[in-house]
Amino acid sequence: MVEKANHIAAQRWWRTVPDHLSVEQAQSGVDKLAARMDERRRTVDGIKVTIGQLAAGEPLLELPVRPFPAELEVQRAVSPQALVSFDGNLYSVPPGMPGVQVTVRHRLDEDYLHIVTAGRAVIARHRRAAPGSGLTVRDPGTSSPWNARSSPRSATGPPASRKSAARSRTRPRPRPTGCEDGPPGPGDAGRDRPVHLCRRGRPAADRTRSQGETPGVSTSPTQMSEARRFQQLRSHLSYLKLNDAAEALNRVCDQARTEGLSLTAALERLLEIEVDATEARRLAARLRFACLPEPWTLNDFDFAAQPGVDEKLIRDLATMRFMDDASNVLFVGPPGVGKTMLANALARAAVDGGNRVYFTTAAELAAKCHKAALEGRWRTCMNFFAGPKLLVIDELGYLPLPEDGASALFQVINQRYLKSSTILTTNVGIADWAGAFGDATVAAAMLDRLLHRATVVGIDGPSYRLRGHQNHADTLRQGVNARVS
Repeated sequence: MVEKANHIAAQRWWRTVPDHLSVEQAQSGVDKLAARMDERRRTVDGIKVTIGQLAAGEPLLELPVRPFPAELEVQRAVSPQALVSFDGNLYSVPPGMPGVQVTVRHRLDEDYLHIVTAGRAVIARHRRAAPGSGLTVRDPGTSSPWNARSSPRSATGPPASRKSAARSRTRPRPRPTGCEDGPPGPGDAGRDRPVHLCRRGRPAADRTRSQGETPGVSTSPTQMSEARRFQQLRSHLSYLKLNDAAEALNRVCDQARTEGLSLTAALERLLEIEVDATEARRLAARLRFACLPEPWTLNDFDFAAQPGVDEKLIRDLATMRFMDDASNVLFVGPPGVGKTMLANALARAAVDGGNRVYFTTAAELAAKCHKAALEGRWRTCMNFFAGPKLLVIDELGYLPLPEDGASALFQVINQRYLKSSTILTTNVGIADWAGAFGDATVAAAMLDRLLHRATVVGIDGPSYRLRGHQNHADTLRQGVNARVS
């Protein structure tokens, strides 16, 4: 009813107020409208009541003595100066944690905040400064090494003079023998029991948990430094994007300790893991770009079953020496003799050698060039086909090319001439290219550039597919004859 009354007031009164009305007159009009709205009766649960009667029957609850125990958690990254930003101020954390993600916790009814790690270990506890003050709140036990030579400064006080700073550096600081009382911790509001702080200014329980140890078990300074150094080394590896080395760091350290490896040997083993992972990722990326039809290699080709193939020549081509002077390779022969398989195997060898390779068919190349010309991307398309170190064009002559297809193929060959290598498979003899392309001039110009530096591999033998069909038919025939007999 209150929302409805406000809506009615806005619609029936506010929009009808004249511009020359004074503040006193406007207030008088509001009071009269409120009186009318208070006296207006509405039906609620079958009973006609006014707003005043509803308010008297449902009084508001009293405000709570303490606010709701809400806790604010904010994710932050530790800066190289071992500081964490929160609410317009900077708070210190232990050194050696640059880039580590931490969580800042603050209960809305507390004067202190806690900084914890992903494992819920408390690494710092500070008195919360006024929001937006731009202060740097430091804990003497977690001061950053970047500020070790700077003059001492408190969170709220002015900087010390040079003389006082010099005296503080030369004067021996008394080493406390015990702990002193500190500010109350979370949940201790209203209690008189003090919380003991250790020499570094943090609660003893929090300090123990931040080292990953069980409360009550002391840790030697050597173990603390080794653990901190390990975490710092791992953060350095992650910062340098050496993620595989960072993940294997713990395993390599254990192996070095068990096998008694030297520092050089352990470092070499760690970096070898990162190099192997990087090379595997790069190989996978090159294979995705190559678009090879099958994962064939030269070991998958049966030279004994295809006597028309010169094995020594193919082995020599597999060394990829022809790519050094941008030479080309042409496989010419009838269908089914293994031209595509050999081209695929050579392309895979080039990919394994770290070269950029792209595999396509003549019909697909012509279609992409035609589409690029219609969309105004002709130059981009030409640059794409000119980029790979090795371009494989398969099935040239199997399908008739459109008029602009032969021209597009010639321009691709022309751009790669004396710059990059091309492998081409065709079932059309070199002497018949003029008739296959329909343009003797384009065919002659293309052959001139392809054959200038090229190795022509002529394959003349039985078809793999037909031989497989024949073997299957012979097996069926033998089975039928054996069953009849």
